[in-house]
Amino acid sequence: MPTVSIKLADDIKRRLDSLAANQGIKPHALMVRAIETTLSNAEQQQSFVAAALRARQNTVQTGLVIDGPALGEYVKARVRGVNAKRPSPELIDALATKTA
Repeated sequence: MPTVSIKLADDIKRRLDSLAANQGIKPHALMVRAIETTLSNAEQQQSFVAAALRARQNTVQTGLVIDGPALGEYVKARVRGVNAKRPSPELIDALATKTA
């Protein structure tokens, strides 16, 4: 396993030592956990952004969207246990004129 050296400001080092002691772990373990958590969060955000960009591209290509309020009502019905009909995609231009 490769070794990585980092320089920490005195305040950060004190906070790290204090928190690790409070959790009953070594500062190294706390740093490893913090790095793993940060990487996981960044990867999850990256995946979310990629999915959003794919959805946007699909909308641009097809012109199809689902009406927000209709989707909200569908989700609320499903949460209540009602077997509701899923809203159908509509052309964005038709939806825009319908709500205007």
